[in-house]
Amino acid sequence: MTINQRKKGHDFERKIAKKLQEDLNLLKPVRRILNQYQEKNHPDLKIGRWNIECKAYKKGFEPATAWWDQVLGVNGDGEFPALVYKFDNKPIRVRVMVKNLNEQLSDTTKLVDLNWESFIYLLNEKYQIDLEGHK
Repeated sequence: MTINQRKKGHDFERKIAKKLQEDLNLLKPVRRILNQYQEKNHPDLKIGRWNIECKAYKKGFEPATAWWDQVLGVNGDGEFPALVYKFDNKPIRVRVMVKNLNEQLSDTTKLVDLNWESFIYLLNEKYQIDLEGHK
């Protein structure tokens, strides 16, 4: 990974942390988990039970399978994975498990990609308890 790619990744993580704080009206900032660079099994960002992995790439349409595997790898019992990704000149997208939208849909292999606004809506409407630590 080149220095520019690493900087782009760090910048995107900071951007998403700031957007989460602003769009969810959080008082406490969402901090990047810097241990991720020294130890395994840490997400880029964490809000309550949500482990958030951020990926920004120049070209593409669909996120790489390895990206989703990475966020699953840091996910513990009772936690929720989210992959926030963006390709240049494309909007931010968020991949989550369908079961995080509806518990009756329990197959953890079924995924859905949301636009940013829908992800924020999901957190506000269904996962307020996870936002409490930042209010």
